[in-house]
Amino acid sequence: MTDFSLSPKGARARAIDLRMRQSLADSLDYIATEIHSLINFDQKAMAGLVAQLRQGARFAPSTFALYTELVLALGSGDTTSARLLLAELLDERPQQQGWRLLALDDADIRTQAPRYMRLMGSDPGTEFNIVPPTAQTVTQFRERFARTYRLLRTALPELAAEFDALVSQVIMVEGDPVAKYQFDGGSSYMLWGGLFLNATSHPNDVALIEVMAHESAHILLFGYASDEALVNNDDDSLYHSPLRVDPRPMDGIFHATYVSARMHWAMASLIASGVLDDEAREFARAAMKADQDNFAAGYSVVAEHGDLTATGRAVMAGALDYMDSIKA
Repeated sequence: MTDFSLSPKGARARAIDLRMRQSLADSLDYIATEIHSLINFDQKAMAGLVAQLRQGARFAPSTFALYTELVLALGSGDTTSARLLLAELLDERPQQQGWRLLALDDADIRTQAPRYMRLMGSDPGTEFNIVPPTAQTVTQFRERFARTYRLLRTALPELAAEFDALVSQVIMVEGDPVAKYQFDGGSSYMLWGGLFLNATSHPNDVALIEVMAHESAHILLFGYASDEALVNNDDDSLYHSPLRVDPRPMDGIFHATYVSARMHWAMASLIASGVLDDEAREFARAAMKADQDNFAAGYSVVAEHGDLTATGRAVMAGALDYMDSIKA
């Protein structure tokens, strides 16, 4: 990967997604070779899954989640759980379409919902509670999301292309309104392609586009970090986070800083497209100003305390180049 410029590119995102799926295939092929004499499993089905992944078949986030839990079970010597996870993994089938919009309790993912929630909540420094949305909320959000996606395709086609490449499931949830942090959206490297959105948040189409840019940028960073971490800082070392009231690991601050630049790009490009009315344009301008302030605050911490890898430096340089360009 040599192009770490900030602006979205559909072709780059498709290459990253393919690499993630091929990497999963390589890892599963290795695991199958190592355990075939220890655990009984359908080797023909495994070979078929590996072949489909290598060809870029669009398996859901559940496939990556099952792989994560399989590795953990094997690492702990829990062959009973590993056998069950293998059987479930080999039952996975690729999606026959692009991204899907699903509620957390949708019949197609209901059995995976506990796993999704468990892996989304695996960060001990992040507290949130998500629940399935009401039927009325699902109906309303489907209409809103379809309208917003049409706007995204019209005004920001490359961001839409990147979104199409990186996201396989958009999962509607609701958050806990009395929680310390309101859950607006989230993603996890262990759930590649999964984007969780609070269907009761985001007051208008511009806000929804901003959160789509936000979460797809996190997924992009997960892809960038597949070969090399973005930072060398220890996860146990916490730093003042200008974007949160609690201290955070450097990787989290790095993510938030980069994502702020991506959100600024989305708002600025949306304004420049000329498709917004006066009210939406003012909302985008206010969001853009907040994103600029958040980037500056986050970057000051990254610059002072961040021990960035070569990949991390290249990624952040792309964001900084963009943010510097808007000051010219």
